[in-house]
Amino acid sequence: MVETRVQPFQKYTSGIHDYHVENALEIQFGEAKGFYSSYRITLQEKINEDQTKNWLIDKVEDSSFPSENKFMEILHVLEQSSYPLEIKVDEKGNFLEAVDHEKNIENWKSKTAGLQEKYNNVDIFRNQYLTTFENEAVFYKNKLKEPFWNILLFAPHYVDNGEKTYESIVWNIKGIGDIECKGTISAEQRNYGFEALFTSEIKVSDSIKEELDKKYQYQTEQYQVKLIIKMEYNSPKKQYFTKRAEFILTGGERTVYRETVTMT
Repeated sequence: MVETRVQPFQKYTSGIHDYHVENALEIQFGEAKGFYSSYRITLQEKINEDQTKNWLIDKVEDSSFPSENKFMEILHVLEQSSYPLEIKVDEKGNFLEAVDHEKNIENWKSKTAGLQEKYNNVDIFRNQYLTTFENEAVFYKNKLKEPFWNILLFAPHYVDNGEKTYESIVWNIKGIGDIECKGTISAEQRNYGFEALFTSEIKVSDSIKEELDKKYQYQTEQYQVKLIIKMEYNSPKKQYFTKRAEFILTGGERTVYRETVTMT
């Protein structure tokens, strides 16, 4: 068999790459709840001498956050004010560290300095957020739990010769914890670049099951996870057309938790 090399590095041409992101979440732990958000992200890449890359990432919401819940609105504003962020990734797009984290913090302080004029007691929440922000490891550990960060950074390097390659990705089940989704990825060359498909079907760990049993009223013997990520890459433009992930957690025949995120 002739080996076809498909190498989906996270590599972007110079300039700004603009993506629209949609995220939908359905939770059936007790009372059914649904959440939806959409926003735009931009990414600008600079390649360093050691072949690592700096990514400057900005995130802008499509619409303002509803103001019925002032507490949630404050947290939303504090979070949005943390962008843009500059990070360093390796040649595959794996997160390494923040770039000039102190500068990011100072920019955030400047953006949020006047919030007390709009919100009562905002300094309490601002100081709490700042404490987390100043701890670089904790701050980015929380950031990378967001679904769009998951699929933005996920681009395994592999050689596809018609066989499947083993990969894994960590997904965060909100309010429950992180779960490592081990699976396989395959790719097919196209005229414009390639298409890739990652599929994972696993049973949850005992620690995750214990957390689910505390919140899910229809407790079951075993919970199953299925994660599918589809990717289309444009080689001439050196960017993805689209990435789409669907994460489904089931207990028996019931869907307990479903999350989808699409980046186009």
